[in-house]
Amino acid sequence: LVSHWFYICYFWSAIMASITLLYAGILILLSVLLANQVLYVRLRGDKEPEWRDNTVQRVQSNFVENVPLSLFLLFLIEISGVHPHIVHTMGGLLVIFRVLHAWGMSRSPGANYPRLIGAQGTFLLMSIMGFTAIVISILSL
Repeated sequence: LVSHWFYICYFWSAIMASITLLYAGILILLSVLLANQVLYVRLRGDKEPEWRDNTVQRVQSNFVENVPLSLFLLFLIEISGVHPHIVHTMGGLLVIFRVLHAWGMSRSPGANYPRLIGAQGTFLLMSIMGFTAIVISILSL
């Protein structure tokens, strides 16, 4: 039993992805903030502009649609041995893009630059991460 526990601990320490853990922690706090923003707007009801209820829901929904997959891919990229600076760059950009998107959508109902940069930046980053994963996979064959 003790040796079994040792191997489990050794296995998890070998795949510990401390960089991804950092960005997952930051993004979960942003997720809680976005969920509370939805609650706040719902509780205020008629005191908020008509467009705000749908917008804050879309901000949170878009976050939930994109961030988990991005974090999972970041984790796989990190444990595959990509240089930590690249992993930090990807994680940092993910946080910046999601904050820009949330801020842009929360301030006005229409299109604006923070929203555009946040959304398109996230999609571009996810594409780069996907391409990186494919290259890593092919090179490891």
